[in-house]
Amino acid sequence: MGFGLTKEHHDFFHKNHFIEFEDLLSSKRMDALEKAIDSLVTSEDWIHVGHDVWRRDKSIKKVTVHKGLAEIALSLCKKKTLRLAYDQVIEGPLSKNPLNLIEVSAIRKVVCGLTLQLDPTSSAESPLVPKKRGAGVFFSPFCELDFSKDCHLFMIAYTEKIAQYVYETRAPNMHALKKLNYFFGDRLRANTHPLLA
Repeated sequence: MGFGLTKEHHDFFHKNHFIEFEDLLSSKRMDALEKAIDSLVTSEDWIHVGHDVWRRDKSIKKVTVHKGLAEIALSLCKKKTLRLAYDQVIEGPLSKNPLNLIEVSAIRKVVCGLTLQLDPTSSAESPLVPKKRGAGVFFSPFCELDFSKDCHLFMIAYTEKIAQYVYETRAPNMHALKKLNYFFGDRLRANTHPLLA
């Protein structure tokens, strides 16, 4: 991947709470990702069916646990270690009212998100929507997630090494981790939420 982050990158991220990078993923990897997502997420219920899709497809897993992407997030967040929180297909707003990553997550402490552009023909206007296919925007957990109805994105959420499953009624997938034998208050385990960097 070869992204050597500069002081300017860090300064921009900490001032604006987001930063976009072009060509994070190759065209070949993006083709595989989009094909896999389109085969798994075919219903109107994308917000639930499109959650944690890395668990169901190897092509998606390669992107979700991609060490290079996690290292960029790690550097921008100034953390020593990051754990995968979840991934999410986004094809519209995540809630009726715009919320931030913390508010839409039933995991504490999410520290960073990444959106990858799957469809560059989208007319979505948001600093969190990458301009080109294969580009990605890393963003702070405090950024408002205001996605339009015509977007087609893939989001990865990163959390701290020690993270907890919490009762968060604003999280659209609040009960998803119960399928993995979690109870509210449990710490995330490495076998379900791997350390990435």
